[in-house]
Amino acid sequence: MVATAIGYPRPHRHASHRREHPHHPHHVRGGLVAGGAVASALLLAAGIHAPSTTSPVAELRARFVSSVPGSAAELDGAVASLRGELASAELALEGSEARVLDEAVRTRLEALISRGTAALRAGQLAAVLGAAPDGGVGRALEAQLRSAEELAHATSAVDRAVDAWEAEQARIAAEREAAQRAAEAAAAAAAHPARARTGAPAPAGRYVEGIWTSGGQAEIDACRGSVNIAGIAGYLGGAFYAAEHWSCGGRAWAGIGTGAQVEFPGYGVYQVAGQVGGLVLGADASMLPAGYDGYYQTCIDGSSSNMHVWLLTRVA
Repeated sequence: MVATAIGYPRPHRHASHRREHPHHPHHVRGGLVAGGAVASALLLAAGIHAPSTTSPVAELRARFVSSVPGSAAELDGAVASLRGELASAELALEGSEARVLDEAVRTRLEALISRGTAALRAGQLAAVLGAAPDGGVGRALEAQLRSAEELAHATSAVDRAVDAWEAEQARIAAEREAAQRAAEAAAAAAAHPARARTGAPAPAGRYVEGIWTSGGQAEIDACRGSVNIAGIAGYLGGAFYAAEHWSCGGRAWAGIGTGAQVEFPGYGVYQVAGQVGGLVLGADASMLPAGYDGYYQTCIDGSSSNMHVWLLTRVA
């Protein structure tokens, strides 16, 4: 139901050296019921896909590899290309330290940098010595192009791994923020437990919320009233956990604040003891304070990034 992304600052990168690579989508699964029920924690899947075989370096290699033994001018161009790839790779390796989920991509890039450095030295030497009868320039040219292509692919893989790490840090930060809000709401509600449970004559005109059934997403989507998500209610220790689309009746709760009373036919009269807002995709029932007599959930303004839960205590 709800999906949000809380930003996480990325360390500064040198734009003048790092190439831009297309970002592969990070798919997110699990989380909150579309009508409002909390489900399991989100999972982050960050796919690292095989690099394109039509990179500029690959095209350069294909163009020149057929010209063995090659010319000194071609070798000079390949040496310059490899030198540039090495510079970009070294920057990517340095900038990704402690910022990837799996070190394997960095280990491969580090090994290719060592091989590329050796190939560069050999190419520079061949360029100085000039063409040899055995086609030494051609072999050096091929080595430069192959090494540059491998470095380009490995650098792209490291960049994507850093993107995946940053997305994971954003997810963790979002969960921590939601947990902090829940803890603050629980502390505020616990500050006046006696007053919340003493009971009082129900004021005239209090809001009535009808729970028409227990169930899940299909019942919520039926838009016939709020639905008791029994599994979450049992986990939190409440008599009910009512969830409802904003457009099906949830908007009426916009004006129901802490201290207000709401009647739930068949369950009793409840008073709002606290509220938890802004829950994100992937938050689960543990994000909410347990021990309240009832709960009501909807998405403010129908927004998928702002789920709100009212914490209720029974007064009659």
